Amino acid sequence: MAKVNLFLLLPETYPVNKWMRAVETEFDEVNLYEKLIQDLKTRFEDISIENYEGFYDNLNIKNFLCCYEILEDCYPSAPKKLLQSLIKNNAFINWRDDPIQSDITEYQIFSQRISGNTFCEIAQRKSNDTENEDKYSLLNHYASSIQKTITVTTKNISEIKIDNLKDETELLTWFAENRLPQRNFNINPKHGENRQKITNVGSENISPLRCSCEEAQILLHTAIGNHKKKELFNLDTDHDEIIVFKFEGDTPQNMYHGYHVPKDSVEVPRDIRKKLNQ
Repeated sequence: MAKVNLFLLLPETYPVNKWMRAVETEFDEVNLYEKLIQDLKTRFEDISIENYEGFYDNLNIKNFLCCYEILEDCYPSAPKKLLQSLIKNNAFINWRDDPIQSDITEYQIFSQRISGNTFCEIAQRKSNDTENEDKYSLLNHYASSIQKTITVTTKNISEIKIDNLKDETELLTWFAENRLPQRNFNINPKHGENRQKITNVGSENISPLRCSCEEAQILLHTAIGNHKKKELFNLDTDHDEIIVFKFEGDTPQNMYHGYHVPKDSVEVPRDIRKKLNQ
């Protein structure tokens, strides 16, 4: 089955190549180190509802922590423990336990040779995927100075393009466009389509779907949620309400139906309301 492959990369105390950022002076202080890791925690929370297989490089993690460990005797070790917990709890795998890249293949970025790193690993895995079924991206968490798509070349394979995700917007947009399987919207007659009135059936108030199926589908692509509930939410600015998307069960179609509720509705979790109503 096709899957999304997400590779995490952090800045390094001793950069292994010219496109890696150093753990700069601003991150030398423990509280700022902690901020960087807290930012990573937020990124993981952003995609907690997505289906993906996560990878990290244990040598990259060790290199990142070198600077922090010098200060560890003087300060609490909470940032380091938080990073280790994040990687474990989000089921990221150390790709070095089963590397795919070849020791004899010459990988290059901008005609400069690179070897034994995450760029090479993604490039080789993507090259091996001849059916182009899987999706590959780099979660570039302050790690690489390359701002656009990363291109890796070798003498044996054509150019390999790596999607380079550097912030929350790029991460969420990428998943909206590349998630597997894609979400699909389904009209539920109970809520209708382009309805504006709340109806009553027995003692139950039935909220309407105020927009069209096509409009709901667009909102579904970028809807957010949390891993605790099989629901997604998005703000419909045209109607100034939140649309609630209900998951219809594990099927290949990955189907949802939906309806509108007021922006202050208690049906929407508080953390979701806060994000959508900003």
